[in-house]
This record gives sequence, structure tokens and C-alpha cells, in this order.
Amino acid sequence: MSEQEKQEGQKTVVAFIAGLLIGGLLVWVFSSPTPTEVVEETLGDTNTEEPATVDRNNNTNVDTNGDEEVAVPTLPTGDGAITVNNQAAGAVVALASAEFPTAEGWVAIRDYDGENVGGILGAARYSQSQGLIPQEVELLRATVSGSLYAVVFFTEDGVVNADGKLEFSAGDKQIDGIMATFKAE
Repeated sequence: MSEQEKQEGQKTVVAFIAGLLIGGLLVWVFSSPTPTEVVEETLGDTNTEEPATVDRNNNTNVDTNGDEEVAVPTLPTGDGAITVNNQAAGAVVALASAEFPTAEGWVAIRDYDGENVGGILGAARYSQSQGLIPQEVELLRATVSGSLYAVVFFTEDGVVNADGKLEFSAGDKQIDGIMATFKAE
């Protein structure tokens, strides 16, 4: 065998091995699961076209397909009362208990100087029809240690934003006579 044939044989073997390595690498890259793969979970029957939904407070709505009914929590309604314990200053206010004055509305946290309520720090929607029963209110501005705050209810005027979501608006009116206070510590 000549020197030239020997070199060409070696080149062929090296090219074959390189091809195997590159091919194996490509198979590995394209067959491994992606880290951003999303798994959709449905409640109830796996054959339903539209799954039941769960809001961020883990309240379950009725399955819109009608195949299986999922319990909707009952919004405690009545004359309206709310209890909020003194709590650490922060961007979330935990509600201890609530009896809502209407079937649809908002519970809001407001500045309070001991006599007058001030600006709204945050609000959470409640709704019997959608099973929304807030356990806490996320704030746009955090509470400050040593300050007083009021917790109040607002009516629902049904304003829908451009994204199709209901939003707190100037048309919502505070329900007078129902208020609780707490101190941020």
C-alpha cells in the first residue's frame, strides 16, 4: 500500500468518526426535553375541552364544559365586617376574617390618620360568581412600620380594561360604615 493511499484511508476514518460524533451530538441536542416545556393541568375529566380554572387565591370555579362540577367556595355575605390583625409592615396585608357586604366588589387598604382615610395602597376583588374570596391584599405601596391603615369595601361598577379584565375604577364607591383598622409593626 502506498503512502498516499494510507493517508487517504486515515482521512476517511477521521471523517467517518467526526461525522458520527457530530451526528450523535445533534441527536442528543434535539431529543433532550427543553427546560421551558409547559405541562398543562386540568381539573376533572381529562377529556374536557375547557378545564376548570383556579384563581391566584386557589379558589376553584365550575368546569365550563358541564362534564364535572367543581365546588365553588361560598362568599360569606351579610352586613359586612372585616378583621385585620396588626402585622409586620410590607407589600401584602393578610385579612383575618371577612363578611362581605355585597356579592361583587373590592376590599381595599387605605392610609388612615386616626380620623380620615387617605389614599388607596391596594385592593383585591371579591366575587361570588367567580369564587374569588381574598385572603390577602397585595399593595402597590408598602405599609410603613408604626402607621395606621384602614380596610374598607368598595362597590363593583363593572369596568373592563382593554385586556378584557375587570379593574378597580373611579366609578367604584366606598361602602360607608364598614371599616377596620390595623397598625403596621
